[in-house]
Amino acid sequence: MPDTPHIVGDVMTVPAVAVGRDARFKEIVRVVQERRVSGVPVVSGAGRAVGAVSEAG
Repeated sequence: MPDTPHIVGDVMTVPAVAVGRDARFKEIVRVVQERRVSGVPVVSGAGRAVGAVSEAG
């Protein structure tokens, strides 16, 4: 399978997008729709990942 992704970089969105812990639901929906992604990481004020929000599957 020569065309299958082998590393995260093969399938990740660049540049990355994240939301803060205080992001409103509408903002997350907008980001997901505009960026055409199924989820986003949630980061603290210091930029550390603290969770994720994704579409229900």
